Amino acid sequence: MNNHIDTLVHSLAKICGSKNISVDPNVLNPYSSDMSFFKGNNPNLIVWPSKTQEVTKIIKLANQMDFSIVPVSSSSNDRHHGDTIPRKDNCIIMNLTKMDKILSIDKKNRVVMIEPGVTFEKLIPKLQQSGLRLLLPLYPTGTKSVLTSVLEREPIIIPRYHWDTSDPLLCTEVVFGTGDLFRTGTAAGPGTLSQQKKAGQAHVNPMGPTQFSPYRVIQGAQGSLGIVTWATMKLEFIPSEQKVFHYHSNNIEELLDFQQKLANYRLCDETFILNNLNLACLVKKSREEIENLTNSLLKWNLIYILAGRGNLAIDKLNYLEGDINDLMRDSNLTHLESSNLIDKNEILECMNNYTAEPWRTRYKGSYQDIFFISNFENIPKYIKKVELKHPENLGIYIQPINQGTSYHCEFDLFYDSENGSETNDLEGKFNEISIDLMDCGAFFNRPYGYWAREVYARHIEQTSTALRKVKKIFDPNNVLNPGVLCFDK
Repeated sequence: MNNHIDTLVHSLAKICGSKNISVDPNVLNPYSSDMSFFKGNNPNLIVWPSKTQEVTKIIKLANQMDFSIVPVSSSSNDRHHGDTIPRKDNCIIMNLTKMDKILSIDKKNRVVMIEPGVTFEKLIPKLQQSGLRLLLPLYPTGTKSVLTSVLEREPIIIPRYHWDTSDPLLCTEVVFGTGDLFRTGTAAGPGTLSQQKKAGQAHVNPMGPTQFSPYRVIQGAQGSLGIVTWATMKLEFIPSEQKVFHYHSNNIEELLDFQQKLANYRLCDETFILNNLNLACLVKKSREEIENLTNSLLKWNLIYILAGRGNLAIDKLNYLEGDINDLMRDSNLTHLESSNLIDKNEILECMNNYTAEPWRTRYKGSYQDIFFISNFENIPKYIKKVELKHPENLGIYIQPINQGTSYHCEFDLFYDSENGSETNDLEGKFNEISIDLMDCGAFFNRPYGYWAREVYARHIEQTSTALRKVKKIFDPNNVLNPGVLCFDK
C-alpha cells in the first residue's frame, strides 16, 4: 500500500471504521467492469458508509485530499451501463448498501421513505404487508436498489400513474459534491424532518417552498452532482382484482394504435408491448422453454391489465372491459387475436414482484440494451432500422410513459459473452446501431458510457456548457463520478 492510499484509509477509518473499508483486489476487481462494453479503471478502495453524516464527511474529505467518488447502491454485481466504473485514477467506490433502512411507510398518503441500499426484494414484500405497491419497472431484479432505479428514470409499467418524468420520485435528501446537505421538495422546510412529521407533513410533494427544484438536477445525473441518502416515493394500493389481457399480432402498427388509445383514455393499469422473444424471456426461465414459446407466439404481443379494488372491483373490471370492446369495434380491431399460450398468473408474477436474476439474461446469458424515447408514430421506423442490422437474437420492449405522451423504446441484443468472436461482433453492431438511431432522431435521454460522447456532440454547444456550469456549482472540484455525461473536461 503506497503512502497516499495508506493516508486515505487512515482518514476514512476515522469516519466510518476500518471494518467498513477494503483494499482487497478480490473485492475491488468487480467494480472495474460491468456487463457493458465500457472500459474504465480500477478503484483504489471501497468504503461502506452507514449514515448520512458519514457520506457528508467522505465527500468533504474527497475535496480536501483530491480523490474522486463513484457511488454504488445495488447489492449485486449485475451492473450494466458503465456508470459505476471509475473513469479517472485516484478513485474510490462509495458502496451505499449498508444504508438499507425503510424509514417510513405512510399508507394514508401512499408514500414510502427509503435509504439507497433498499432493494426491490426487501421493499416489495414489506409494502405488500401494508396493502401497498411500488410503481415498478418491468420485472426488476431483486438485488437492484429501488432508489437507483428511480433516480435513473427507469420506465414504470403503469403509464396512467406517470404524470411527470420524475415520477415516482418525490422528496430527497442529497449531499452535493461540495459536501453540503440539502433536502428537496416539501422536506426542504420549514423545520427538521421530525418537526415536519409531527406537524403532519407527509413529504408527498417534490416541489419545495420555492421554485428551485434540485431533484430534477440529480435525477439522471449518474451520481455526478450529488449522493441521495434517502428519498420518498409514490405508492398505490394493491388491487383486489386484476384481469390480464394478451393480444398478439404480426402487425406492430395495429397494436401500437390500440395501446395508444388505451393509454389516452387511461382504461388500464399496466400495459406494454414485447416481441415474441422478449415475452418468452420474461415468463420462462430455461432456454428450451424460451425458444418453444417464442416459436408459438406471433411476433408482437400487447399485454394490458385491468384492476379494481374494494366491493365494486368486479363491476369496475366489467365496465372497463366493455368500454375497451367498444373501442376495439370502433377502431376496426376486433380481428386481433387473443392469446392463451401463457398462464395469466405467470404474467401477474412479472407485474407484481421481482426476479432473482435479470430476466434478459435467461436466453443466452448476456445482453446489451439500446433504449431511447420516441413518439409512437416513429417506433416502426426504428424497428425496421435495427432489424436490418441485427435480425437474430433480438428482443424488443415498447413502454408508454407520461400518460402515453411518449414511449420508452428498447432493443435487447442477446449474446454469449463467453464467445469472443460473438462478443466482438456485437460490440461493433451495438455502437453502429446506436449511432444510426441517433441519426434517425431517437432521443437518448439516459446517455450512458459510449452514448454520452455521441449525444452531447449532437447537441448545440450551449447545452454542454450549461450542464458544466451546473456541475461547477454543485461539484466544483469534480469529485463525484467524473467523466460521465459531458463532464469529461
